[in-house]
Amino acid sequence: MNEDFNYLFQYLEKENIVIDKSEFDFQIQSHPDYPTLLSVVDTLSFFNIKNGVLQVDYAEIDALPDHFVALLNLDGQQLCFIEKKDENYIYKKVSNTTDEYTLSPEVWSGFILLLEKPENEVLPTVSKKSFSWVLPVLCFVLFSSYLFYTPSNLITKLFFVFPAIGILFSIAALKDLFGTKIKLLNSFCNMASSTSCSTVVNSDKWKIFEIINFSDLSVVFFVSQLTGFFSLLLLGDTAAYFSIQKVLLLGALPILLLSLYFQKMVEKKWCPICLTIMSVVLLELTYLFVFENTVFAFSPVSIIVFSLVVLTVVTIWISLKEILIKQKELKEYQLKAIRFEKNYDVFRNSLLAKEKTEMLQSPLLFGNRESSTKIVLISNPFCGYCKDAHTVIETILEKYSDDVQIELVLKADLERENEHSVKLFRSLINIYMNEGEKSFLTALQAWFENTNLTAWLERFPRNITSEFDSIFDFQYKWCEENDFNFTPAILINGYEYPKMYDRKTLPFFIKDFIEDEF
Repeated sequence: MNEDFNYLFQYLEKENIVIDKSEFDFQIQSHPDYPTLLSVVDTLSFFNIKNGVLQVDYAEIDALPDHFVALLNLDGQQLCFIEKKDENYIYKKVSNTTDEYTLSPEVWSGFILLLEKPENEVLPTVSKKSFSWVLPVLCFVLFSSYLFYTPSNLITKLFFVFPAIGILFSIAALKDLFGTKIKLLNSFCNMASSTSCSTVVNSDKWKIFEIINFSDLSVVFFVSQLTGFFSLLLLGDTAAYFSIQKVLLLGALPILLLSLYFQKMVEKKWCPICLTIMSVVLLELTYLFVFENTVFAFSPVSIIVFSLVVLTVVTIWISLKEILIKQKELKEYQLKAIRFEKNYDVFRNSLLAKEKTEMLQSPLLFGNRESSTKIVLISNPFCGYCKDAHTVIETILEKYSDDVQIELVLKADLERENEHSVKLFRSLINIYMNEGEKSFLTALQAWFENTNLTAWLERFPRNITSEFDSIFDFQYKWCEENDFNFTPAILINGYEYPKMYDRKTLPFFIKDFIEDEF
């Protein structure tokens, strides 16, 4: 199954559904069945996007919409975006290419994915990371301004462009390490079957790559060039700088030949980014011998300064790379941990490990009262942790109100509560009994948003009676008999929610609960 979800994003775009792609990538990669069709379906449901998988014969294809996703038999099963053009249905084997193929019965598996735009459009979350470009752009502007005001001629200043391009492509070569996800970059790296940047860059066929590889050399080389250019420009000794570069670039030629040999003969894959970096090196060498055709001029100061720059860059890169590797490993570990946490079989075993509790019949019922999937929330409005538990339950009600039954137990010993607390409990139970569940949920949400009893009573003025006090007495005794001493507590069909699991994970398992029988 393909792990590139551009086919799905194309479909979402055609349906005018906006989604946070980075959040989608994280959620689907944390799914236990990633990257199967089930993981796609569940992740779309997580974003409140209605979807369904149907089985359709190829003869009935004309009854389908003009856009949909289908599971095709292409060197193994692969999900593809299907679009109707004129009288034909078109698909792409690789979503980021321009090659189009006409759909035929030979590749048709019969399974399709259809989406329905939600009533409330899903908007991408605004992240602080969206402003992370500000500082690099500011640095670039200041550096460009400095170059403009330096007395050096324009030809000398133009050399700055080469290491800048080299740095960009060096980072692109390490896109997996930096976590860079650019559609155009992926297309560039995989433009043909004989090209693959990741295969070449991540290769370990030579033992020396365990210590240093071509990507490390290119990063250090171009960053040192750029920083050294700036440093020696400040000292007004560009002649020495270009002399040093001639020596380094001539020395780099054997490394370029070695890289070509490795790609052609060892890995048998070409790396377009690596070839671009090599082209930049050759262009630099050409530039120096055409525009800076001076005799070699070195000075002790220039050599010391440039050597210091190189050593500093190497030191920083070694530390930065270790951090990036650890960050990547932590992200992979986090995804594996979340997949394990979301594994229903593991969760079910943990849930059923405890003895089943004999359930009470609370009058505070929500959702489908006939459902066999019963979730009980033991709560107290004055409990600080109960707010999050109620948020989880409300999320479940929004999505699955027709499939689950929610039972609320308000644990309170009215004889021990103070006068103000009793007012709140009695008000809530009266609102439910006289006005229904919607009014009750609205009142409870308002309380958790602002736990000011005076303000709350002004907003929800009701006749407070002791008519339903017996409900609180019955629920409190049941809690005491079953050792539910703390709130919040959640039970599913009589089994207490495992303490090792975060309550926020509960909505992920609801569909499994509905289908399961225990």
